[in-house]
Amino acid sequence: MNPIWTAALRRNWPLVGAIGIFLAFALVHQLLFIPAARRYEAAVKRAAELGLALDPAQAPSLLPPRVFALVADNALPSAEAQELGNSGVLSARLLEDLTRAIDQHGMEVMMTEPGPVTQGSYSVQVRAYLKARGRYSQLVSLLDDLAKGHELIGVDRFTLAAQPSGQETVDLWVSRLILQQDRIHP
Repeated sequence: MNPIWTAALRRNWPLVGAIGIFLAFALVHQLLFIPAARRYEAAVKRAAELGLALDPAQAPSLLPPRVFALVADNALPSAEAQELGNSGVLSARLLEDLTRAIDQHGMEVMMTEPGPVTQGSYSVQVRAYLKARGRYSQLVSLLDDLAKGHELIGVDRFTLAAQPSGQETVDLWVSRLILQQDRIHP
């Protein structure tokens, strides 16, 4: 070996050692860490395609059980929701449910009329009009039960008219929202 090179190496041994350690780390990085990082990225990509998230920051928020049950109870497949909405079956079901609820509260149904059906991109909205007779307390308990129910029913508006018999005549404009299952996004 050349004595000049040997003397230069002895004088600069820290630099030579640092270069050697750098090369060792670079080799270990290329052989171990880069393939592991690629495997991890592939696993994250596959998990994302399946709807799972390995990163807690990217995890989809889960619906509370009560909200999930409410959505599941008020959803139909898109084709079925559109077909039932166009045929009037959803309107008839809404009127049946409302008539049954009004009867349970001791009120008398005087008239029912189906309303328009609105086909949205994620839902179908069914409307109906009812005219009923009963006491104010019965109406309040009916509205309370509709609010606590498991259906997405909204009372769009109502009017009360007092009768000489002490009862009230109520006009109810009601709507129900039916979600389309295959179009609901988590």
